[in-house]
Amino acid sequence: MKNNTLIFVAIILAMFANSCTSNSDSKEQSVSIGFAKGAKISSSGLKTVNDGLAFKESYFIADGVKTESNEVQIGQKVAIVFDGIEGFKEKNGKVFPALSILVLDAKNQVVVTYDDLLKSETGYDVKDATMLTGSLTIGEPLKQGETYTLTVTVGDKESDSGIVGNITLKVK
Repeated sequence: MKNNTLIFVAIILAMFANSCTSNSDSKEQSVSIGFAKGAKISSSGLKTVNDGLAFKESYFIADGVKTESNEVQIGQKVAIVFDGIEGFKEKNGKVFPALSILVLDAKNQVVVTYDDLLKSETGYDVKDATMLTGSLTIGEPLKQGETYTLTVTVGDKESDSGIVGNITLKVK
């Protein structure tokens, strides 16, 4: 997986999201961007873009419940969920997803980073890679009253395909 491609896609998504207006009849806006399969922006502010991998739904959860708020509390477990993922390149009947988590502060400094959380030499059954979740418990080094960007990236170790989701978190 080429991280540069996914980072570029995430930057384009952020620029695109700033220029979007929401549809008052819909809580989620779906659009298509040239090279990407698509982008989604939810009412919680979760921005998701995919290139090569397809997914049916992405959402933000806090303490196991879908939420439309990006305000979080110290001690709360939050996650970005990608459901209905398809398109991993199979090798000997297995797929090799990658999952990483990155948290940046308001000055775009790395606060938390977890690379390749799905380390497996033998791969995973396709059915086990259709829903992937990147979760984080709000706490040190995150601080109350601060704003952070949580980014969860799913990639395919056998191709350049991926999905990137990010959301601005306000720690209350």
